[in-house]
Amino acid sequence: MLVGKLVQLRPMVERDVVVRAGLGRNREIVRSFGGDLPADAPMTESDARAQLERRFGPGPHWVIADPSDQFIGITRLAPIDRRGKSARFAIGILDPDRLGQGLGTETTNLVVRYGFEHLALDKIELTVLAENTRAIGAYAKNGFVETGRTRNALRRDGRWYDDLHMAIDASAKTAQDRG
Repeated sequence: MLVGKLVQLRPMVERDVVVRAGLGRNREIVRSFGGDLPADAPMTESDARAQLERRFGPGPHWVIADPSDQFIGITRLAPIDRRGKSARFAIGILDPDRLGQGLGTETTNLVVRYGFEHLALDKIELTVLAENTRAIGAYAKNGFVETGRTRNALRRDGRWYDDLHMAIDASAKTAQDRG
């Protein structure tokens, strides 16, 4: 378990499925991941279980919970390239009432530190929609820098959207923590 001031990262437990289902499908959150949803929509426990099981594959993964142990999202470092000493980072704050409170920033910090300190990674990468300024801000606060862009990666609502590629290396994180 990884513990910060605002969040704790822990394994999934059965009650998380019920909470996840209760959060439903939020249009803003779904769109931030590149999906399309015309309006908020309900989610069954079966849907929630399938979603969580799909997101939790090989590699380190955690439920993001608040200090009272309430499910608010998921995060992972996967896949891990052991030879290249790198991994891909993903995060999803799935409770719309918890957006914009610094939870993603703290979660990102905890996972990045874990990757560098416990997995001995040299680099952590991610991809984010270029319009997802909230997420990009959280990543930048943790030392991620833009490494590239895929133009016209997603077409939605008759418009093209770019993917932004970001990365952080272990030496940059160490320097950031010292500064």
